[in-house]
Formats: sequence, structure tokens, C-alpha cells
Amino acid sequence: MSGTDRPKIIYWDACVYLAWLKAEEAAHGKDCIDAIRQIAKENFERTAVIITSTITFVEVLSASLDDDQERQFRRSFRNQDHIARDVDPPVAMKARDFRQRFLQHESGKKLATPDAIHLATASIDNGGHEKKYLGLLGLDGDERLDGLKICKPSVPQPDLFLSFQAKRAITLED
Repeated sequence: MSGTDRPKIIYWDACVYLAWLKAEEAAHGKDCIDAIRQIAKENFERTAVIITSTITFVEVLSASLDDDQERQFRRSFRNQDHIARDVDPPVAMKARDFRQRFLQHESGKKLATPDAIHLATASIDNGGHEKKYLGLLGLDGDERLDGLKICKPSVPQPDLFLSFQAKRAITLED
């Protein structure tokens, strides 16, 4: 990374930490877990900054983690490798605003408080499994969330068509 390059800022919800720590391939797929690991590697190499809310500590450390997983999680926040943002008044007010926007949603589903806090933290920093709540992935680009990009981690794949064409050209020339 050159002096003018800025690291990517990536926000991790508690569920991303749990998928990473527990290597939840069965739940999320190998590609997703590989992408999370790639982001963690980029963070270690200082080409990506991982940000989360302090409520992630409550959510993750309340989950069933073994000692090694808990140690890995706690170590992630040493030396500012991962950055935890407090739920300060601007975040709280933004979370309240996001929740308010969803109260009258036509689906009748609400935005859970922890999800609203995560979204507000990500929105300000710029970086629901229950049936009565909306899922975060379905809110990608929603105008009520100021167009925030919400997605599963992924690793860019090479253009297979171009790769095929290049191999074919080499084969035809041989």
C-alpha cells in the first residue's frame, strides 16, 4: 500500500465475527467463510480496517465460544487491529431514526435494536433471524438506511469467460 492509498473500511456485525471464529461453513458456505478470512488477512496486513459496535462484545461473548475462539476475539481488539465504536448519542439517535423509518414498513417487520445500532454505527463511521424482524442483508441499499451497502463477504472471482478465452487462444496458437 502506497502512502496515498487508504485502507478499506469494513464493518463487521456480530454474526460475521461468529462465522469467522467458529468457521461456520455449513451455515454460510465455504466461499463466504473464505472471504471473511481474506478480509481478516487484509486487516492483519493493514490494507483493511475492521470496525464494529461495542455491542458486538455482548453479542459475541454471549455465544457459545470455546476458550481459543474467545481469546482470538479478544485479541482482535488489541493494538486497534479491529476498532470498536461506542454507542454514543449520535449513534443512538441514528439507530432510533432507522428503527422509526421501519415502524410503518409494509411487511410489518421491525428493525431490531441491536441491528439498528450496527447499521447506525456503520452509517456514521461509513465503514434478524426472528420472523418479526427484517433481515439485514435484505436492506442492502435501502433508502431509509441512507443507501448503506450491506452484503455477505465475498472474494472477487476472475472473469471465467476471459480466462477461458485466453486459454483457448493459447491452445489455438500452439
